[in-house]
Amino acid sequence: MNFNLPLKIVVLMTILSLSLLTSGCASMINGQQQTIHVKSHEDATIYIDGRFAGQGMAQRKVSRDESHQIIVELNDCQIQYDTESRFNKTSLLGLLLDLGLISIPTDFLTGAAWQVHPNKIQLIPECN
Repeated sequence: MNFNLPLKIVVLMTILSLSLLTSGCASMINGQQQTIHVKSHEDATIYIDGRFAGQGMAQRKVSRDESHQIIVELNDCQIQYDTESRFNKTSLLGLLLDLGLISIPTDFLTGAAWQVHPNKIQLIPECN
């Protein structure tokens, strides 16, 4: 008799089950990063977390579990805005998956349990 085939199936099913159980719902659905969009005057320079992001409009993928600094400069004017991290309610779907015992802590460890707020920002610098 060949017992290797059933053993291979058992190992494959075990690996598949473990991979599903060690992923949080927010991690699977939304991922660990989120895209933020910044819009300003067409000549304005946009920086996200101190790095150049674009002119007039910019978008960048950022980590969900921390705040991000947006700076928009136009001529000698500058405006700064800080985003915040808010709880991502998608993580609560883990209660249905495994009563939240593995999936919710996984979302917190990966940072997927958070979302950047706001993720669409319009800033126009004005000097007085």
